[in-house]
Amino acid sequence: MDNFVVGANFELMAFLRSLHVSFRGIWISGARASGRSHLLRACCSAAMQTGRQAIYIDCAAPESDWSAEVQCAMDVSLASNAFVAMDNLGRLKGHKQHEEALMSIYQTLHAVDGEMLVSHDQSALGVEFDLPDLNSRMRGFAHFSLVPLQDHGKAEVLTRRARAKGYDLPDAVVEYWLRRGPRDLSTLVRDLERLDQATLTHQRLLTVPLLKQVLGY
Repeated sequence: MDNFVVGANFELMAFLRSLHVSFRGIWISGARASGRSHLLRACCSAAMQTGRQAIYIDCAAPESDWSAEVQCAMDVSLASNAFVAMDNLGRLKGHKQHEEALMSIYQTLHAVDGEMLVSHDQSALGVEFDLPDLNSRMRGFAHFSLVPLQDHGKAEVLTRRARAKGYDLPDAVVEYWLRRGPRDLSTLVRDLERLDQATLTHQRLLTVPLLKQVLGY
């Protein structure tokens, strides 16, 4: 959670950090690379650190990877104050077995005063499950739409990640990078990995000329 660059998402972060005494359902919508998955994983990790039973499932992964995890989530949800995070939830739409499992998870968490945190690129109003009751339950969640980071927020993400690797990212490099390169955050993070490897390979500090050489712009 501390590694998430908040930007304009203060209300969402305050809500996620607040305590709950009864069942709580939260739906986070946002575009690709907006930080949805980061938040869900972070919240799941935070829940486990406090001793709660918790599980994170990415429904965008191949079905063979997550279908068994959905069943596991049904077991996790039985624990008092359990936490279930389901990323890209809309991918379950149209799969009767998984929609029924999702409804079961919701009902169990509701009974044990647990917490359910889900995400998708749209709000629940834009996802039409085949189970009518599931639609009404999901639309009753607290809804938040992630506000994309501006350039200064993206610069902070890159600077923090570089610092975590043990070096500083010069302001001149970041300024040039964001002015000339792709603006998508996931691409920026991948390119940072390439630059990090290049500094190790060439035993050079990260400079604008090295960025041009590695990334080609």
